[in-house]
Amino acid sequence: MRRQHLFATADPSGSALEIGPAHNGILRKRDGYDSRTVDYLDRAGLIEKYKAHENYSPDDIEDVDYVLPPGAKMADVIDDRFDLVLASHVIEHTTSLIDFLNECTRLLRPGGVLALVVPDHRYCFDRFRERSSLGSVVDAALHPRAVHTVGTLTEFSINAVKHRGTTSWAPRHRGAYTFAHSPQDVRRHAASALGDGYVDVHHWVFSPHHLRLMLRDLADLGYVEVREAYWHDTIGHEFFVNLTVRSELGPDDPSRQELVTLADAELRSLDVPVWEPATPPDAS
Repeated sequence: MRRQHLFATADPSGSALEIGPAHNGILRKRDGYDSRTVDYLDRAGLIEKYKAHENYSPDDIEDVDYVLPPGAKMADVIDDRFDLVLASHVIEHTTSLIDFLNECTRLLRPGGVLALVVPDHRYCFDRFRERSSLGSVVDAALHPRAVHTVGTLTEFSINAVKHRGTTSWAPRHRGAYTFAHSPQDVRRHAASALGDGYVDVHHWVFSPHHLRLMLRDLADLGYVEVREAYWHDTIGHEFFVNLTVRSELGPDDPSRQELVTLADAELRSLDVPVWEPATPPDAS
């Protein structure tokens, strides 16, 4: 299903770079794709990282073609250029959305496609977080950081929820929510941002039309070179956007007014939350 949407505007036989597929690659070499992968860990490091995860097998992880040193830019390390660059469940983790999009654009051949698979915050543990603002995205590019801030980790942790015991679900779901972390967990998680290492969380929060609007604004304002070539609404808990380099809007592009209206309507599509009974504190 994912391949169907990313190949809506990309050639399945073309060269591809998949960013951070870990144990869940979409364009695996063993399936016949002319693909490469890039990650911050090599295959041995990924096997160690995911060894405790459920439904995981080391066989799911292919060799990593490009291992990024800390702080390195992909386009400086990777000499090749590609017909397709795929980022599945990646952009929400970046410290700078603009810089990431521009890095991916540098890796494209002329006419290439940047394909994004993105979690819809309405149907995952980010359900009760506010969607990311254009201002915060611009500021993050003007004042770049190598790691996520204490504030980001606090917001992520204190609002994270499970729904029917899981961290992602489909539209028209039913069931009760529960917070995933105690206040003590939140404080501990936030304090980890002060350490030396990178702590991985969702920095950015999107719904489909909200991201389409943001990408449109970033292109109109000259922050990025890519514009929407294709999109598909949420299936399960994720949606799809394909981007290509072009400077002008086309006749089929929606107006900004249309995107604003659609993004606003997404806020009214949120379910009315039902909460599981709170667990009483331990009397001891």
